[in-house]
Amino acid sequence: MEKDKIFQFWLHHLPGVGDRTIEKLLGRFGSPKEVYNAGQTALKEVLGNARALSVLEFRKTFQLQRAYEEMLDKKIVFCTKEDESYPQRLREITHPPYGLYCLGNLPENQRPAAAIIGARECSEYGRAMAEAFAGRLGGAGVSIISGMARGIDGIGQQAVLAKGGKTYAVLGCGVDVCYPASNRRLYEEITEKGGGILSVFPPGTAPLKQHFPERNRIVAGLSDLVLVVEARQKSGTWITVDMALEQGKNVYAVPGRLTDRLNDGCNLLIRQGAGIALSPDDILAELMVIRNRNSGQKGEKKEKTKAKEKSAAKTGTDMTDKEAAKAEGILRFLDYHPKSVDEILEGMQKAGIKTGLPLLLNELINLCMEGRAEQVTGNYFIRKE
Repeated sequence: MEKDKIFQFWLHHLPGVGDRTIEKLLGRFGSPKEVYNAGQTALKEVLGNARALSVLEFRKTFQLQRAYEEMLDKKIVFCTKEDESYPQRLREITHPPYGLYCLGNLPENQRPAAAIIGARECSEYGRAMAEAFAGRLGGAGVSIISGMARGIDGIGQQAVLAKGGKTYAVLGCGVDVCYPASNRRLYEEITEKGGGILSVFPPGTAPLKQHFPERNRIVAGLSDLVLVVEARQKSGTWITVDMALEQGKNVYAVPGRLTDRLNDGCNLLIRQGAGIALSPDDILAELMVIRNRNSGQKGEKKEKTKAKEKSAAKTGTDMTDKEAAKAEGILRFLDYHPKSVDEILEGMQKAGIKTGLPLLLNELINLCMEGRAEQVTGNYFIRKE
C-alpha cells in the first residue's frame, strides 16, 4: 500500500492537473502507478499533447522519493478517496477533492461537526459570541471546523481548545505553512490537543489568494452546518456560505445591531432565510436533528441494528442488559410534557448519575429512533409509550 501511496502523492503533484483530470486519468489507466508509467501517446488521449509532454517532463525532474520522505518526516499524512480514512462528509459533496493532507488527526466521521466563521476584523461583541458559541459546542463534543484566520475563525478555535474540545483548521496553503503567522501558537495547539491541520494543497504551497475559495469549500464540506458569527455584507465569509448552501448544508447566523456594519452580513443572511442562532443550544438541537435524519436515511444501517438487537435478545448478553438499563435510566427523567436537554441532564446529575451532554444527546437520539422518546422542538424531548 505504501508503494501505491507514493504514486498517489506524485499524481496529486502533477502541474496543471486538477481533481477532475485526475479522475479521468484514473478512469483511463486504472491506478496512479499506471499513470506514472504511461507513455506520451496514451497520456495524450486524456491530456492533449502539450500537457502530456508536461507530465513526462515533470516525471523526469520531480524528486519523488525525496519529496515523499520529506512529507513523512514532517509527520504529514496524505489520504485520498481510495483510503478508508478519507472523511465521509467530503465523499458526499460534489467533486470531492482527490487528496487531503493532514497534520495531526482527521475529523471523526461519527462526531457532529460545525463550521464557525466570520470577520477577520471583528468587534468585541463578535469576539464574545465566537467564544460563547465555539466554547459551548466544542465542550459538548462537537468538532469545530474553521480556517484559522485572524478574527472570528481563530478566536472560536481558541475557545474550543480552552474547553477541552477538538478543532480542525483548513488552510489555503500547505499544512506545513502556518498562515497567518500570528496564529502560530494556535496552529501548534490544535494538533497538540487532538485536532488537525488540513489542506488539499501539497506541503510547501504558499497561501495564494486563488486557493481560498477551495479552502472555504472544504470547510463547508467537513461540516454538518455553518454558523456565521459576524460578517460584513461583502466579505469572504459569503463564499463559504454559498458553498455550504450548494452542498445542502444549513446556515445559521448570530444576529447583531442594525447600526453595526460588521453585523450587516449576519442580519442579511437571517432576512434571506438563514437560521437565527440565539444560543449555542439552538445549534446543538439542529445538529441532533441532522444526525437523527441522517441515521433515518441509512436504511441498511438500521436493518443491521435491528438484526443485532434481535440477536442480542436471543443470546441475552450482558451488553444488552447494560444498554437496556441505560435507556431505562434516561427514560426516568423524561416526561409526557416537554423537557429540555439541560433539564434532563440536571435531573440525572442530581440523582447521582454521572454523564455528559454528548453521551446524553446520543442516548436521546437512540431513544427517538426506537420510538420511546420524541424530539418535539429544538432541544426539548418527551417520553412516548
